[in-house]
Amino acid sequence: MILDDRQTRWVFGTAIAAVVSLAVYIGYALASPNGPRGGSLMGIFFASAGTGSIVFECLLGLRKKYPASPLGRVKTWLSAHVWLGLLSFFLILMHSGFRWGSGLSAVLMWLFAVIVASGIFGVALQSYIPRRMTELVTRETIYEQIPTVIRGLRVEADERVEYITADLGLDEGEAEYQPAGGVKYYIDPAQKKGAAEKTQVVVDKRKASPQIEIEEGARAALRAHYVQEIRPFLRVDAAANSRRLFGGRELVAAYFGHLRTIMPVAAHDVLRDLEEICEERRQLMVQRRLHLWLHGWLLAHVPLSFALLVLTAVHAVLSLRY
Repeated sequence: MILDDRQTRWVFGTAIAAVVSLAVYIGYALASPNGPRGGSLMGIFFASAGTGSIVFECLLGLRKKYPASPLGRVKTWLSAHVWLGLLSFFLILMHSGFRWGSGLSAVLMWLFAVIVASGIFGVALQSYIPRRMTELVTRETIYEQIPTVIRGLRVEADERVEYITADLGLDEGEAEYQPAGGVKYYIDPAQKKGAAEKTQVVVDKRKASPQIEIEEGARAALRAHYVQEIRPFLRVDAAANSRRLFGGRELVAAYFGHLRTIMPVAAHDVLRDLEEICEERRQLMVQRRLHLWLHGWLLAHVPLSFALLVLTAVHAVLSLRY
């Protein structure tokens, strides 16, 4: 959720509810001879309001599974999730008389505090990372399609290099690349066969002999650089040393700038294509890392929230029973 002007109503609404609740609590605390207690009528009221908010918080995941539901927009639910979550913590504090308690009560308070902290951290990430991703990743793609795009980049790079080196003779260990547009269907099977045969002729010609003539030493050097350093970076699980070698835009530019100084001019077009391919691969690596940051915090926030709901129910039963 991005904090913007649309959240103003929620901020004011939450603040007003908190102030009213605090005023009621102060009046209740002053009127109680023995001080505020969680088992009193007002204590149970604050507990019920806070617990109701917690239950609502846990319904957000269910709401996201049905985006077409008429029960309000998902963005509205998300805003309510954030601000009511903060309010619910305040209500539970008033239920406990602003005491941390001991035993299960202390566990619940610490757990709730961690959940609130992780939620604030998540909101900060969702406000910062999308903007940062726009700045760093100009070639963003659908996250689930990243492996397919990377395989396509590797196939494209192989083709470019083979115009100079001929057949690289590399054994593909990963699934065959399929273009993003899917398979092209032909009405006439003979037409499909004919197109495949024409494509194969071009591939065979490229693999049989170099299409761009340069010195044999330069050709061998390009092949070595590509096989040992560039191509490992173009795998879905890029090697650690290649990630360090191409870890920044400046590093990519410097690497290929150096290659252009030692390679003949005839190879420069291929090198420029390889540089663009590596830069796109680098941006996909950045996108994946930012995506994991953007969603990874939920791996702690969501399970802890449901644990809190269960333990709250246990706490309520034990308190009413004993």
